[in-house]
Amino acid sequence: MTEPVRFEAEDISPQESGRGMVAESAPFVASVERLMIRVRSAKLKDQSQMIDNLQAWIDRAMSGGIDVLRDGDQILGTLDANVGEMIHSRTMLRRIVSPMVGLSLLAGALTVVTVTVSGVEALFLSTPLEIVFAAVIFGIAGSAFTVLLRTVTLQLEYTEKVALFMVGLARPLVGGVLALAVFALFGAGIISLPLVSDQEATTRVAFLAGSGGTGIFAGQLALFAFAFTAGIFEGWLTPRFSRGVARVAGRISSATQ
Repeated sequence: MTEPVRFEAEDISPQESGRGMVAESAPFVASVERLMIRVRSAKLKDQSQMIDNLQAWIDRAMSGGIDVLRDGDQILGTLDANVGEMIHSRTMLRRIVSPMVGLSLLAGALTVVTVTVSGVEALFLSTPLEIVFAAVIFGIAGSAFTVLLRTVTLQLEYTEKVALFMVGLARPLVGGVLALAVFALFGAGIISLPLVSDQEATTRVAFLAGSGGTGIFAGQLALFAFAFTAGIFEGWLTPRFSRGVARVAGRISSATQ
């Protein structure tokens, strides 16, 4: 009598099973760890509970407590929404106060420099220093206007206090540099408008004359308006320039690896 053929199942060792589970959960774990970094970067006073909760999800994924392939994306979406809502609610005050502090310090420094410059009869490239500095101030004002709008509408993506402070302090200075560039373009004749270039022929703005004054040339006022616009343009240029630099740095890093 012929004995029946027995098919033995392939033995799978616990180590191989564990390695497969870890490999499957690796993308999920990496995403949750990025959320933990995001919470820590926000530097919240009550962040420990959220971090412990995220760590618990990592432990469950690595131990096989959840089906990562089936439910991982849905869980990550929920966790990301919870983290975003928590950070948004906890950082609302600082995202308003910190940029305003930076803007206030910058305004104070500009006030001191303005008073100093107004009492000095100096030339900058054969141009009264007051005119050059006024153009820079208008550029700073334009950029500060953009920062202020994003602050009051809570559009700033930063959550760290120092970063928010530097937004209010440093970014308007970039607007001032752009305004100085616009001033140079008009001064060099690369950009030419009759109202700006022909100062002697333009009329003075009488309502800016004040008591006993002669007022300001309309062309100079137009130049200050262009400087203000250049400052507003900084709010569009800076984020795109930053992303462009990041992309170039990423390509260089990938090419050198």
